[in-house]
Amino acid sequence: MKILMPFYYVDDLDFYFPLVMSLTERVREIHIAYVEGTPHDEWKRRFCFHKLNVSSFGKSKTMQFFLSRGNISQQLEKIDSDGIFALSELWTLEFCSYCSRKLKIPFVVWVRGDHRKVREVRGVNWFKRLIINHMEVRYLNQAVFVIPNCLSLYKKLKEWGVEKGRVTQPVYNCVDTRMFKPLKVPRSDKFTVAYAGRICPEKRVVELLKIIGKMKDVKFIMAGSKGMDVVFPKNVEYFGKLPFLEMPTFYNKADLVVLPSITEGFPSVILEAYACEKPVLVAKEAFPKELEVFGEVASLDEFGQKIRGLQNSDLKTLGKKARNYVKKRFNWNQFGEKIKSYLEKVVTR
Repeated sequence: MKILMPFYYVDDLDFYFPLVMSLTERVREIHIAYVEGTPHDEWKRRFCFHKLNVSSFGKSKTMQFFLSRGNISQQLEKIDSDGIFALSELWTLEFCSYCSRKLKIPFVVWVRGDHRKVREVRGVNWFKRLIINHMEVRYLNQAVFVIPNCLSLYKKLKEWGVEKGRVTQPVYNCVDTRMFKPLKVPRSDKFTVAYAGRICPEKRVVELLKIIGKMKDVKFIMAGSKGMDVVFPKNVEYFGKLPFLEMPTFYNKADLVVLPSITEGFPSVILEAYACEKPVLVAKEAFPKELEVFGEVASLDEFGQKIRGLQNSDLKTLGKKARNYVKKRFNWNQFGEKIKSYLEKVVTR
């Protein structure tokens, strides 16, 4: 079985590398088509890469793709693949819809988040949201299988209008506990709280920073790409966007990991923190009901109070329980087997 995976930015593979690797032992070849970026040498040894030449007209990915469709299909005709496996993102869905028809191969989509809520929180114009939401559902209804990564998305996909027969049971995010584990690293003597994720509206970083500014005796560390301008209080150390391989070291600098997001699917941050024996404090809107809580789930306006409470609790024992929990339930072998079963059904059709 040969699978094609599209990425607009091939650099995103840094984060999704364990996911893609979980499929390598289960499929014959993985072909990765991309528009921007440069694949790492290590990736080239494992996957086949195909850089797509697209129109440079405007900044809109949709317009670029529309003007380049014929050229893209000609480039991909040379690739011998049995099906497409894609991560949910509008450009990726456009790619799958078009290439599935042109190449006459089926596609499967793994839905990793509530993109509708993200667009709403980011203030995308209501009319534009209406159009994008319609297009998104239309493309999803062309996939053979639409695989949500949590129960809340399973329900939402059906509410949005994705056909019942296409939506599968959830296949959850996983974590490599050989990579994410307790480490001895240089760190502050102060009680330290970590945030890992994009600096953007849906993560509610601005609101979190207001809380942080009032807790001057606590050290906060933050890592993630900036999608908006913010001013960090003096008790924050900002690391910028870290390579994925450096994230275990980052988590191990902290005593507690916080996630204030207003929208999430099945957050990798929680699994990674657990694997590093770090309890979490997560906003109610962001914590999946399927996960066991090691730490606290609370409203964002309670974060200051909850951090104080957790500061005086036995976080080390809680962290050890969290690691044992994810080791048993969320490993990439399980993910790879489940995705493989759906891909095999698609290919044999």
